[in-house]
Amino acid sequence: MHSVRTPAWRIAGSFVSWLLFVFSFTGLFLSAGVVIGLGGYCASGGPYVIETQCPEGVILFAPLGIFGMIAAAVISMAVADNLGAPLYLWAWPILFVGLGIQFLLGATAGIGIVTNILLGLMFVVMGLVPLIGTVRTGARPFFLGATDADGRPFTTSATSGRSAFTPKRPEGDPVDPTPKDWALSLALALLGSGLGAWLAVLAFRAAGSA
Repeated sequence: MHSVRTPAWRIAGSFVSWLLFVFSFTGLFLSAGVVIGLGGYCASGGPYVIETQCPEGVILFAPLGIFGMIAAAVISMAVADNLGAPLYLWAWPILFVGLGIQFLLGATAGIGIVTNILLGLMFVVMGLVPLIGTVRTGARPFFLGATDADGRPFTTSATSGRSAFTPKRPEGDPVDPTPKDWALSLALALLGSGLGAWLAVLAFRAAGSA
C-alpha cells in the first residue's frame, strides 16, 4: 500500500480519476440526450417486439457510465488521496446538474415539456444545494485539494468550516499552498476532464448513437 502514497502515484490517481469520471459521465450524458430525444424510453433484447430500440451507444454507455463513475470516485479517494481537486466531492454536483441540464434541453426541444422541466429543475437543485452549502464553508479544498504531492496537508483558514462534503483534513504539519500546487491541481482536473470528454464523444460516435 505504501507504493500508492508516492507523489507519482497520487498525481496519476488524480488525473486518471478525472479522466475516467468525465469519460463515463459524458457517455451517460449523451445517452440520456438520445433517450430523451426518443421520447424518454427505449429498450433492447428480451422475448418481445420492441417498439423503440436503444442505439448501441446507449446500450453500452448507460451501464458503463454508472460503474465508471463509481470506479473513478474510488480511485480519487484511494490513490489520489486528497491531492488535487477531489473528484469524489465534485461527482455528485456534476452528475445531477449535468443530467438536469439534459432534461431541460429536452424541454426546450419540445419533448415532454412539463415532465422534463420538473425533472431538470429537481436534478439541478439536488446537485447545487450541497455544493453551495459546502463552498460557503470554504471553496479552496474544492479546487486545490487538501495536500500537496508529497502528502503534506495545506494550512486552513481559521474561519474554515466543515460539512459532510468537505474532505477530511489529513494529519501532519501544515504547509502553505504554492502557485505550483495550484497549477498542478487545476492541470490534473482540466487535462483529465478534457481528455475524458473527447474520448467519450469519439467512443459514443463509434458505438452508434442512432
